[in-house]
Amino acid sequence: MAVIAHPGDEAFGFGGAIAQAAASGAYVVVLCATRGHFDRRLLERAPAPGGRNRHYSNPTVWRNLDTVREDEMRRSVALLGVRVLRMLDYAEEGLSAVPFDELVGRIVEPIRMHRPEVILTFGPDGVTGDDDHVAIGRATEAAFERAGQPLAYEDDLDEDQVAWRAAKLYHLVVPASRVAATGASAPVGYGSPDADDALTVELGELAQLKLAAIGRHVSQTGSDGPFRDWSDESRDAFLATEHYRLARSNLPTPAGSAPAVMEASLWDGLG
Repeated sequence: MAVIAHPGDEAFGFGGAIAQAAASGAYVVVLCATRGHFDRRLLERAPAPGGRNRHYSNPTVWRNLDTVREDEMRRSVALLGVRVLRMLDYAEEGLSAVPFDELVGRIVEPIRMHRPEVILTFGPDGVTGDDDHVAIGRATEAAFERAGQPLAYEDDLDEDQVAWRAAKLYHLVVPASRVAATGASAPVGYGSPDADDALTVELGELAQLKLAAIGRHVSQTGSDGPFRDWSDESRDAFLATEHYRLARSNLPTPAGSAPAVMEASLWDGLG
């Protein structure tokens, strides 16, 4: 299960791990907190070329942006092999204002329903520094713990939502080397501090599938995609890997004890 904040996060951030899991036969669920109701970037600059549903009188404002971005996301996850997409309907740029226990409970419910062994989400830095990324990461970490507590949310969730202890929780991280590869195009605050201990996931041929999924988000990247100014070699090198840090574990080996040495993949330790 990948727990994300916005449409597009599943492809730009977690697309390789999602595709790899699906290709190996795993039942993959993506839980997205928003539908892209509001994106300030589209108010501050003209829409990317090739985008749809521009407002007639003000071309920098998109009509039905939530519908457009959800549609793009559904096309993206279909490519990646996702079995289930769950949407929570919160407003973009507003997750930090949602009562924390409420947001945690909204994540506990699908964890108990779908019973994932591995959960992926954002870490404390949010990768890009985005407040929504930080909020969903904090809530997912709490939900990882509370989903396994039988009495947690017992009055709020359906009777059949029995406790479930996922095996491992990973945070997405972006090492300094990958930030440097983006050059001047890197967003402010992009990257993760102290990412040297992260597990590297080699995508191989699945990197092209990740690129195709990213390309489905036309409203965010334009019809030419986010790598239009990159050489093919630089683009392929940037997409070749993803990096994750083990944040919590219910397996016998505790989190935090040299995961880069002990683990060769996200699935290590699972039967």
